[in-house]
Amino acid sequence: MKIIVKDLKKETKIKPETIDDLWNLSLLITAGDMVGTKTVRTIETSDKKEKRPMYLKISVETVEFDDVTESLRLKGKILEGPDDISFGYHSFRITPNDIISITKQWKRYEIERLEKSVKAVKIKILVMVLDERKADFGEVMNSKVNMLGTIKAENQGKMFGTPEGKSYYKDIIKSLEEYIKRYDKIIIAGPGFTKENIKKITEKNTNLKGKCITGVSSVTGETGVYEVIKRGFIDQIMKTSEISRETKEIEKFMEALGKESDLVTYGIGEVAKAAKAGAVEKILVSDSIVKKEDVQEILKSVESSSGKVEVIGSTHEAGDKLIGLGGIICFLRYRIG
Repeated sequence: MKIIVKDLKKETKIKPETIDDLWNLSLLITAGDMVGTKTVRTIETSDKKEKRPMYLKISVETVEFDDVTESLRLKGKILEGPDDISFGYHSFRITPNDIISITKQWKRYEIERLEKSVKAVKIKILVMVLDERKADFGEVMNSKVNMLGTIKAENQGKMFGTPEGKSYYKDIIKSLEEYIKRYDKIIIAGPGFTKENIKKITEKNTNLKGKCITGVSSVTGETGVYEVIKRGFIDQIMKTSEISRETKEIEKFMEALGKESDLVTYGIGEVAKAAKAGAVEKILVSDSIVKKEDVQEILKSVESSSGKVEVIGSTHEAGDKLIGLGGIICFLRYRIG
């Protein structure tokens, strides 16, 4: 996610760069928000219809994230547009790298989620695409590639297990050990079995264990790095990182609940009671119910008493546990009756 203009009191311009960014926007944009973007609208003249590109701003009524078409659909009444069009209703289909403007009353947890989305794309990722003859290294940030270097086998065509093969593998591992000091994750991809052999070695290496994942690429070189990006492995790393953090939050709650702690509670009724008393230190709510009116009232109450709000994804195991608890749980500052 990239923020082009940040003015939370007036108009904020945002550029979603990934599918996850679109998903986050689907949670941030609610009915009544004003959203503007470039679009195409069919204009009827006296003798024909024509599709014309233009900039429109709508008052959002419905928000729908479509993971099949990988887009965000927003529908609402037109507020601003060219003078020669008939105002009415219009639908936006937002895809990665479209620029949209949002005007709304931002809640604190929404601002935090927006800022988290911006930081997420700053994860430093190294992609290594290799075969039995060479290994190419590329840095990926914001889906842009900067090729860093190449390691070539001293004697091309030799199989792993020969002195030449061992030297090639050792050179690769040595380079990965240096790179991991500067990068958060390494994706190992390429045609053939070389990537699997290297991945096995990294799992036995203290410096690299758990920091490398296997990707898919049919070629090496810069083209291979871009193929890794197109196949979604960069998004996978970001999503995995966020799921890990959310899982820890749910596990912390479950541990306290298992000990019958008086400083946790769950379910809309009990959480609403705690929020009204100003006792909520942190509230975790499932993205599947966050836009419900009664939930929004609870979140508003929690933020007014300086409590922290976190929206948890529903597409992983920890998210399922949260849904099983009514989709909303909280940690308390003090016991309530």
